[in-house]
Amino acid sequence: MNLSYYDMRVEMCKVAKMMWDKRLTNAAGGNFSVKVDENRILLSPSMMSEEKHCEMQPEDFLLIDYDQNILEGTGRLSRETLMHVLILKNFDHIGSVIHAHPFYCMPYVAFGRPIPNVTEATMGRGPVGVIPWKQAYSDELSVGVYEYWEEHRELAQKKPIGGIMEYHGVVVSGDSVYKAYSMLERIECDAFCNLSKAAVMATQMECIPTLK
Repeated sequence: MNLSYYDMRVEMCKVAKMMWDKRLTNAAGGNFSVKVDENRILLSPSMMSEEKHCEMQPEDFLLIDYDQNILEGTGRLSRETLMHVLILKNFDHIGSVIHAHPFYCMPYVAFGRPIPNVTEATMGRGPVGVIPWKQAYSDELSVGVYEYWEEHRELAQKKPIGGIMEYHGVVVSGDSVYKAYSMLERIECDAFCNLSKAAVMATQMECIPTLK
């Protein structure tokens, strides 16, 4: 089988497996894309997580254009394809977009709260803000995500950034799939640190001797 952009497809298989193995997404969903050329995007197919548990083969990824035409591949397009296309088409320096359901980020997703930067790994990339709820898989949701990126255009053109899709999951971008994946791990770490803050503070209080 002659597949275009084969080397990148192999790398995307590795990224998909890491996302699953490190609980950066779950069976409820997740998808990602890489801009491989002008008007050419490699995109994970529908049901990557639920049916395949992110065990991908190079031929599983779909090659599409900005009009969402499938140029290579036999799978079904993700229902969030428009979200990927809007960002990759309109941001010259963004090369990859990842949508996922990271374990420690999900409380922030569920309650519509931003994830503050609390480690050096995310300093300078802005807090992971909240994108107001829109119906899942709708064009309105994709447009809402794109509008969030537009609001952060200056930063998004320079560095990986992330946003929370309220009640749904997170989205990150980077100039390559490796940088986007790195951002996903970094904000997951920030989410864990923020959630652990109360436990850390309680432990410190227990260590303070009581004056009698």
